[in-house]
Amino acid sequence: MNVYVINSDSYLLINEKINEIIKNSQNITTFDLNINSLEEVIIEANYFSMFDEIKYIIVKNVNFFGTDKIKDKDNDLLIKYLENPSNKTVIIFVSASKLDMRKKITKMVKDKYSLIVIPNLKPYEIENRLKNYFLKENYKATDDTLKYIVSNSLNNYDIVMGEALKIVLYYNEPTLIKYNDVVNIVAKSLNTNNFLFVDAVVNNDLEKSLSLYQDLKVMKVEPTVLISLLARDFRIMFNIKNMQKEGIQEYEIMNNLGLADWQFNKYLNKVFPYKIKELESILTKLANLDLDIKRGKIDRFIGLELFILDMCS
Repeated sequence: MNVYVINSDSYLLINEKINEIIKNSQNITTFDLNINSLEEVIIEANYFSMFDEIKYIIVKNVNFFGTDKIKDKDNDLLIKYLENPSNKTVIIFVSASKLDMRKKITKMVKDKYSLIVIPNLKPYEIENRLKNYFLKENYKATDDTLKYIVSNSLNNYDIVMGEALKIVLYYNEPTLIKYNDVVNIVAKSLNTNNFLFVDAVVNNDLEKSLSLYQDLKVMKVEPTVLISLLARDFRIMFNIKNMQKEGIQEYEIMNNLGLADWQFNKYLNKVFPYKIKELESILTKLANLDLDIKRGKIDRFIGLELFILDMCS
């Protein structure tokens, strides 16, 4: 197979699939369409190696198989290549955005080559992978411990495996992984820091927001997860403000939003400085940021950092 399109939200699952395709080859060239042009990719694909070996080209941040538009020139160039690809080159296009099966180029890949859509793993599937990873490293963990790691990592496979690596480094030798140790390692690093980060952004504390963001990057927390947490907080604040404006009683607001007393009081303090229009604008910005990241229009780390600077300046 000369051409692949791999579509997934998970960078780890994408890399696993790429490794299945390239096996142990060292003849690999990587392009990023946020930096490189499609023309550069096609030129490299048509270049013949004097050693007569299979060449693998990985193309990241590809969004034109989805809803994003592609220039007519690039579209014609790609279709021409797909009609007559080099038999010594394998191109692997990587896309995180939803595919558009109505597009000619997407149909061509599906009909003539390999279009691989990797669904998000279910929690029990992540638990099984986590268990197998620990066993491979000669560690054991109870089902409760595995479930805790997965749920506390928001059922995100990439985050879970980042936490698994930290746990192995923490023990530094094969052993039984203790539930209480995991609670201290995972809860402190993810749960607490995630919500401290959200609070810092909501409170417009620039220094603390950026400091916590750097810590979370080191912990390999995906910016899209943080964007979801921010959107959830601002959405609750928006709903509280809106219901207050409509004269709804506090106990009704708590019931409607499923908040405990202490949570509601915390949100009341958070929402006080904001106006409804401000909250509406922030939610729109977060939605657009999430969409731009998924379409590959902006780097996910830079995009969230710019949002923080805009919020807290």
